[in-house]
Amino acid sequence: MNTIIDVSTASWQLLLEASVYILFGLLVSGLLRVFLNPQSVARHLGRGRFASVFKAAVLGIPIPL
Repeated sequence: MNTIIDVSTASWQLLLEASVYILFGLLVSGLLRVFLNPQSVARHLGRGRFASVFKAAVLGIPIPL
């Protein structure tokens, strides 16, 4: 029983530490969604395989799977 409580406590602490970064990521992704045109993103990241992945990695834009 102590193991379950220890795992739960550690998981909660990890979630608390990561919450700032999760909220920041949600804020940035919301701003990108509002201000970027989806057609321009598709134009830059929609052609080819290597170039699109390289551009996304350089720009830090998550590609929806």
